[in-house]
Amino acid sequence: MIKKNYLLFLSFIILNVFFALYIFQEKNYIDQAREVAVQFKANFLKDSVTNFINEFERSKDDSTEMFDLAVSERQNSLTEPMGRAWSVQAVQAVLDREFTSQDQRGMWGYALVTGLDEQIALSQNMPENWDRTSRSLDSIFCSWREVENPVGRFYFGITQAHLYNTMISIVSSKVYNSHFVEETYYWINEIKNYKGGKNYAVRLIHPNPRSSEGMMLSTDMQDAIGDRPYERELEGINKDGEVLSSYYFKKKDSDNFARKITYSKLYKPYNWVVSMGSYYDDIYDYVDTVGKIRGKAISRIAIPLMALLDIVFAVLLIQMVCSERKNRNNKKDKADQDAASRDAKPKEFGQKKLAKDFSEFKQMEKKPAIMAMDIDDFKSLNDSYGRDAGDFVLAQMASIFYEHSRSSDVLIRWEGDKFIGIFGGMQKSDCWRYAQKLLDAISSKKIQYKDKSIPVTVSLGFSFFDEEDKSYEQALERAEKALKEAKEAGKARARVE
Repeated sequence: MIKKNYLLFLSFIILNVFFALYIFQEKNYIDQAREVAVQFKANFLKDSVTNFINEFERSKDDSTEMFDLAVSERQNSLTEPMGRAWSVQAVQAVLDREFTSQDQRGMWGYALVTGLDEQIALSQNMPENWDRTSRSLDSIFCSWREVENPVGRFYFGITQAHLYNTMISIVSSKVYNSHFVEETYYWINEIKNYKGGKNYAVRLIHPNPRSSEGMMLSTDMQDAIGDRPYERELEGINKDGEVLSSYYFKKKDSDNFARKITYSKLYKPYNWVVSMGSYYDDIYDYVDTVGKIRGKAISRIAIPLMALLDIVFAVLLIQMVCSERKNRNNKKDKADQDAASRDAKPKEFGQKKLAKDFSEFKQMEKKPAIMAMDIDDFKSLNDSYGRDAGDFVLAQMASIFYEHSRSSDVLIRWEGDKFIGIFGGMQKSDCWRYAQKLLDAISSKKIQYKDKSIPVTVSLGFSFFDEEDKSYEQALERAEKALKEAKEAGKARARVE
């Protein structure tokens, strides 16, 4: 027997070493691969946005140069006739000939300033608050000239507004016609107010979908999990002129929301925030693909590991046969207790399910009933019958619950003698009927523990998710509050908030 136990102990040591090495290697690889993939994608987004901005800056310089040539040509054609125009009417006649309907609307602007009081005798596409100084013309025109005239000072040029519209056309074409792997694309928002708030920006160019262009944005807008991505983005833009962030956004041609990593950079001349993003799901798909390639290497570990498992199981089987008669009764008692307690889910499972149900409620308004339940006077029960009896009673609660519930209903062992129930699709009126059924079932059942019959009652509190809730915890707090009210009203009863 001593040799067998030694062999069993040695086998377990070797097995644990193999498992530890395998799990460490695999976990370390997956974590590193995901971190590297996300960092690689972040660098790609940053480089792509920076290159995109550099590209349309070059386009802007090219357009400005082309417009400057057009202004020079127009200056050459204006100089002689404007020098012979001795009246405002004569100047107007020259302009009617030179600036025809063939010129793009909004492209050209001009102003004729006359007299000591600098009256604007003629103008086109000029702001009303122009201060009559040549210095301010740089903010009105991307390229301009002054032509001598006997009547007064004449300025003309191609407007900044026309250059802006030209850039919008160039950049829009680039955004719409850029194609990347997965759901990756550019978009541009224009900031109207760097302090944030309602209508702080407008969605200027966006391919997913284009129909959203022109929509006003607010820093109070929330994503699918209640975060405020525009507020975080604006904070980063104000601080550093760029920001790398993540949030939940609707996938293209789908109603599903997924987490997205996004890089945004400010193009200050136009107050544009140029962004590019990619979904984490797509990044992790890459990691999974790489993981498949590693399958052959991992199998080299799995084969000897499986051989070792066979040895360990053989040793365990011998040990079990030798001690079967001695441990039979203990195993039976333990199996009975485990079968009862396994019905109730652990708290970690419950937290994940409540978070998932709350997310579905925010997206699709599915509203499950949430029940808080604990055993009345449980401390007195422990004092009277012993802690082992108390543990047995807790295990029996799950069995009674599932005997009177639907297969889809879930019971969670939350803490101590407190349980949480989740009932999909249950209405408020249903809660009262179900509560009475469960209360009657528990109070009428005398739980037998060894030679003792233990009377048990419970109190219940029900609640539902609310539109104002920020997390599932708020609904849970209301259920617990309703439970407290039920206990204060005399126990063995229910309250529905």
